Amino acid sequence: MLSVLCATAAQAQTRILHDTIPFEIVQDKLIITASIDGSPVKMILDTGGQNTIVADSAKVHNVEFIRSQTVADVNDVQIETWIGSVRDFRVGRWMKWDVGKVTVIPGNPFFRELGVSGTVGAEFFSQVTLAIDRRNRRITISHPYRPAGISRNAGTPVRMESANAFQASVPVRFGDRTIDVLFDSGAGGFLSLSDSDYASIEGFAVEQAAGHGLLYVGAAGIEGAVTDTIRKVSIPSVTLPGGKVLENVGTLVGNHPATIAGQALLDYGVAMFDYPRGLFYFFPYEDGPSDVADVTRVWNVKILPVVEGGEGLFRVVATIGDAGVGNGERVWEIDGVDLAAEALSENTVNRLLESADTAVITVGEGKRKVEIRKI
Repeated sequence: MLSVLCATAAQAQTRILHDTIPFEIVQDKLIITASIDGSPVKMILDTGGQNTIVADSAKVHNVEFIRSQTVADVNDVQIETWIGSVRDFRVGRWMKWDVGKVTVIPGNPFFRELGVSGTVGAEFFSQVTLAIDRRNRRITISHPYRPAGISRNAGTPVRMESANAFQASVPVRFGDRTIDVLFDSGAGGFLSLSDSDYASIEGFAVEQAAGHGLLYVGAAGIEGAVTDTIRKVSIPSVTLPGGKVLENVGTLVGNHPATIAGQALLDYGVAMFDYPRGLFYFFPYEDGPSDVADVTRVWNVKILPVVEGGEGLFRVVATIGDAGVGNGERVWEIDGVDLAAEALSENTVNRLLESADTAVITVGEGKRKVEIRKI
C-alpha cells in the first residue's frame, strides 16, 4: 500500500530510512502538509480514521469518483460518500499511497474553516513506524524498522480494529483492569470512555455529574443523531504502556463502541506505532506521575451549529449536571459576541471558549443570561 520512493528494495533491507514532517495544531487537530499530484494539501493526521478527501478538494485535484457508498458515522447516522481514485498521494520525501483509493466525503464547514482537504489515516503508515511528537510538533517516519536503539521487546502489542484500516487499540491500565483504548490522533480532547468499559471500572471511577445529549458530532452533523446519557467521571489513575501514570483523569462516558484516547494525551509523551509489527511505544516527556485533573475538565454545556429551514444558528446539544439550560435551546451570544455575525462552525464555539473556565451565554427565546463552566 506504500511505496518507498528513494530506495531500492535491497537498500531498504540494509539501512533505516527516516523522514521528519512538521505539523501545526489548530482547534485540537494535528495538521500536516501532504501532496496530491504535486500540489500541496493540508490534511488532518488521523490515526483513528482512514484516508479521506472532501468532495470540493477532490474535484480540484482531479480525483476520479469511482462509485458511491453509504456509511455510518460515529453516531450511526447514514451518509453518502464515494470511493475515489487518486494518482499521486504523498507524505514527506519518500512515501506514496500506492493503493490509489481514498474515501471522498461531503463538504464539511469544520474542514473548510481549518483550511484542510481531508485526513491522512493510519492505513497510510501501514508499512512504517510512525512517531508523533506533539511538544516539538513533528512526526517521524522510519522504514523498514524502528529507529536504532528501540527494542522490539520494549513494545506493547496492539489490537488492530480493522485488517485494512490499521486503527490501533492500545492496552491501558485503569487501576487493576486493562482496557483496549483506540488511539485516535484525529479526536480532540483527552479520553472518552464507552459505557461498557465504564461499567467494568465503575467502582474505581467516581461519577461527578450526569447529563444528556450528544457526546460526538459525526460526519453527518447532528441531524438524525440519537442523544443519550452522558456522565462526567474522574479516574484516580491511568497507566499507559511503558509505565507513565496519569492521575485524577477526568473523562466523559457515553454510548459509543470504543474507549478513545484523543490527541491531548500527546502532551505527556511521544507515541510511536510500529505498524508492520503491531507494537506501540510511549516515551514520556517527564518521569513520575502527572496530575491531569485541571486539563481534563470539560464544559457543562455543549453548543453546536445547525441549519434549520435554510437558517444557520447555534443550539445547545448536551448538558451535564445542573447547567441552567436545556438541550435544543438556541444560543444567541457567547460572552457578548453575537453568533449571527460569526462563521457557522464548531470552530467558532471552540475559539470563543478556548481560554476560559467560565462564560456567559445568551440563550432561549427570552434571551436570558446563563453562566456555563468547566467541570
